[in-house]
Amino acid sequence: MTYIENELIGKRLKKARREAGITCADMSELLDISEGHYRKIERGVYGLDIRKLLVLYEKLEINPMYLLTGKRPCSKYYLDERPVDRNELVCELLDYCKRQLANEEEE
Repeated sequence: MTYIENELIGKRLKKARREAGITCADMSELLDISEGHYRKIERGVYGLDIRKLLVLYEKLEINPMYLLTGKRPCSKYYLDERPVDRNELVCELLDYCKRQLANEEEE
């Protein structure tokens, strides 16, 4: 991902964190990183890996596709009342990443 994309993801993450009423210190502890590192994620200096996206989803129900795209998901997995299966979510995230890479190669 480019710096601009990381910046957008960081802004969405900050918004989600604030809506949940969670501090940067709490988020850094949840993600098992330093608070300084977490703040750099929110500023877009660093990105999020899939493991961290899954932790955010599993612990705080922050949707990874929202963080990546800014759109609320329309996948069938999110329409059910049941929790999303972790493996299905990973597959969906990887599919999204592959599509993004293919689009970049076409440009």
